[in-house]
Amino acid sequence: MSSYIPVIGLEIHAELLTQSKVFCTCSAEFGGSPNSRCCPVCTGMPGTLPVINQKAVEYAVKAGMALGCDISKFSSFDRKNYFYPDLPKAYQISELYYPLCLEGKVAIDTPNGQKYIRINHIHLEEDAGKLVHDDFNGVSLADYNRCGIPLIEIVTEPDISSAEEAKAFVEKVSLLLQYAGVCDCKMEQGSLRCDVNISLMRPEDTQFGTRAEIKNLNSLKAITRAINYEIKRQSRLLDAGKRVIQETRRFNDNKGETTSMRSKENAHDYRYFPEPDILQVNLTDEMLDVIRGMLPELPQKRMERYTKQYGLPENDAQIIVNQKRVSDFYDAAVEAYPQPKSIANFVIVELLRRVNLGEVTMEALPFSAQEFAQLVQMADTEQVSKNDAKKILRKMIETGKDAKTIAEESGMLIANDTSKAEAVIAEILAKQADAVAQYQSGEKKVFGFLMGQCTKELRGVCTPAAMKEILEKKLSEATLVSGTSEAAADSEETVKETEVSCTPYVNEAAYRPERKDGILQISTDQLLSEFDFSEAADHVGEEITIRACVHKIRKMSEFAFIILRTGRYLIQTLYAPAQCKDSIDGLREGNFVLARGVVKQNEKAVGGVEVQLSALQLISGSNEDYPLKVSNKKLGCSLDVNLDNRSVALRNVYERAIFKVQEGVVGGFREFMLKEGFTEIHTPKIVAQGAEGGANIFHLEYFDKPAFLNQSPQFYKQTAVAFFDRVFEIAPVYRAEKHATSRHINEYIGLDFEMGYIDSMYDVMAMETAMLRYVMEYLKEHYAYELDLLQADVPVIKEIPCVTLLEAKEILGNKGSKNKLDLEPEDEVAICEYAKETFGSDFIFVTHFPSSKPPFYAMNSREDPRLAYKFDLLFRGLEITSGGQRIHNYQEQLEKMHAQGLDPEDFKYYLEAHKYGLPPHGGLGIGLERLVMKLLGLSNVRQASMFPRDINRLLP
Repeated sequence: MSSYIPVIGLEIHAELLTQSKVFCTCSAEFGGSPNSRCCPVCTGMPGTLPVINQKAVEYAVKAGMALGCDISKFSSFDRKNYFYPDLPKAYQISELYYPLCLEGKVAIDTPNGQKYIRINHIHLEEDAGKLVHDDFNGVSLADYNRCGIPLIEIVTEPDISSAEEAKAFVEKVSLLLQYAGVCDCKMEQGSLRCDVNISLMRPEDTQFGTRAEIKNLNSLKAITRAINYEIKRQSRLLDAGKRVIQETRRFNDNKGETTSMRSKENAHDYRYFPEPDILQVNLTDEMLDVIRGMLPELPQKRMERYTKQYGLPENDAQIIVNQKRVSDFYDAAVEAYPQPKSIANFVIVELLRRVNLGEVTMEALPFSAQEFAQLVQMADTEQVSKNDAKKILRKMIETGKDAKTIAEESGMLIANDTSKAEAVIAEILAKQADAVAQYQSGEKKVFGFLMGQCTKELRGVCTPAAMKEILEKKLSEATLVSGTSEAAADSEETVKETEVSCTPYVNEAAYRPERKDGILQISTDQLLSEFDFSEAADHVGEEITIRACVHKIRKMSEFAFIILRTGRYLIQTLYAPAQCKDSIDGLREGNFVLARGVVKQNEKAVGGVEVQLSALQLISGSNEDYPLKVSNKKLGCSLDVNLDNRSVALRNVYERAIFKVQEGVVGGFREFMLKEGFTEIHTPKIVAQGAEGGANIFHLEYFDKPAFLNQSPQFYKQTAVAFFDRVFEIAPVYRAEKHATSRHINEYIGLDFEMGYIDSMYDVMAMETAMLRYVMEYLKEHYAYELDLLQADVPVIKEIPCVTLLEAKEILGNKGSKNKLDLEPEDEVAICEYAKETFGSDFIFVTHFPSSKPPFYAMNSREDPRLAYKFDLLFRGLEITSGGQRIHNYQEQLEKMHAQGLDPEDFKYYLEAHKYGLPPHGGLGIGLERLVMKLLGLSNVRQASMFPRDINRLLP
């Protein structure tokens, strides 16, 4: 396969940003009610005549100039005769013989340096309309709003050699068109689409191979994957001694494959002839000069300005230039506050981070570039701290208020009152005499702690720089306070001792395997046990031993409280030098220790007991202090900071308790399933096709074959019903949904079950109701400690109300969304409020969704085939379950696949279960993280995922 050279050419279709269509005066704006932006001309009525849109010609010329083309002073239109179902004239007005733009070139960056891709020509034509599929009624309707939108087609020479080069070229063309102001290049809206022509040749060949064309690729990812697949497909054919057929192919995004549509047409197949109703286009030198003068500064010129005039690093400049809206915003901000480096840093590090997290879009910023510049200026001039400036930006996004107003309202505005700062810092140092002594004894790390204390007390009083200067001055003037500690009396030598003064851990009773015939034998006679709080509570007056982590240290004058954290509990210990021979000098939060002592009653301590220490040995130390306040009841930091420091954040008892409750949900689910006779199964996560289909599927390369991460264990669950009757699985599932919301993650734990011999989907719903009731009782019995810590509101489940989708829409009335085929997030919240107010239930089932929508395995209603036996379960305003009755009849499943445009041959292994017989069955899938999120009242599903994966996060 590596012996072939790919030869690739592109045809890029870009809709022009004119106000009206290319041959009539109808609005060219995207969207609108169906057929509200069309007229007799664009619907091809007899007797109508097209009139060329001068602005469309102007924009096409601008595009050609931006792409380095020669502009033809003479061009004309031709009729391309071809039946378009959504183009009523049955021909398209285009340019074949005399296009507007010729012989351009665009530079792209490749691993081997810069490469020029030649453009054969650019021609102007009209776009087609679109078909709107009414899935509920099973009909297709024509919407002519897009019909007649001006479109340019950019045709390259076959200069592209790989998928990566094709992607780079489309990105570069998109950027140039946006800067030229002629196209918004929104591929998701269809304003930029691409056809790929690809063939293979051997290095010794003098002619290109036979090409195939892949039509209508509407994303960069699809372009890349389609090209890579087609290279492999053609290589296999040639390796097998077969020939490549010249044809038009479509790309199946779900399968990652191309399939044949029709034999490839040539120009004569379209029976082109000159358009008789439109005069030729004649351009003069003066007209071209005027159009050229309208071209704005293009990306390369901006790069030069940013790097040479502003002194930005090339990478930073490229990030800004790569998005025109960002670049325009940046320029406006620099004009308001001429500090380009400061503005660039805040745009890249803070603003674009908020954009990438989905908190805001550049198109919908609630503040101006001038207001953003004011914020950067306030941070630069220390009117607010750098950290507060980040918080202010988020408030600006949330509220739309300007930076100064937010700073004043939040007390973040710094007055720079140095005299007050000196007095406050003096008080702080007097209170923190031990810390001062440690600092003067050489332990410079304590400066950060003191600085933190000053920052808390001096918010808005002075700048961090002034604060630091005063603190350093005060510390240099301070004298050691006698008697505060032995470390303060001794100096640097004692500091060295405190680093190693904790007694190291030694266990003389450690398990050592015995030998038999010279070979070690591992037995089970001496297993390490995990601490349970009952070991302390039930043994008051007795000595116990605990292995744990130091959670918090509170030093008093004669003793210290040391709170220890085990795998589940906190327990208070009391350290007094008279009772414990071991030193705690140098001990800090995060150290792992062995503690031994007598249990004493203390009503004020956690659980009513504490341990009077007699021994404390250091098992393992830590190199650095925690970056978060782990010992607080709650961390008090943003979710981003929490997730960025996950290995530390999960040491907080509140954060950790979330996952103990999650463990309880899983434990209760598994116990219930086993009691009800379900068999636990474990199914593959690397699969050949997705269970749900669509674009929200992760693609893999599996030994040179396309594969996917499984969206659910659906196919395997249904298959297993044939031999186990009822099955369940607890395992990760994957959805490639590009959402950055509080309710979406891309990898989550699915609680799935499938059961046979059902009479209807209500049997499945009844089983889920019983399961949820069991799980809630299981949690209250086994996880009361965590539920109390998290202040969880555990629902009492007796029965769950159930409405059809149609009934739900009727209940919501005008409060509901306009989506007739599904529930939008606001609908889910509103219908749950109805269930709570009317039935006192935190849950509600919604049933009978349209049968034309996925999944294809959902059984159609026998009463109304437009509906399917499918249900969702909503919990406190959020869908947590999707389930239903499945199709078990082989012929019925084939018909449903055909109805949804699927090829049964693609699912032959799945269909084998149907072919050889299945009992009537149904099942469901529950999102564990969503269930826990709503059970605990969390605001974001990421809080219920130990190491979440979302569109922006692949680490830790």
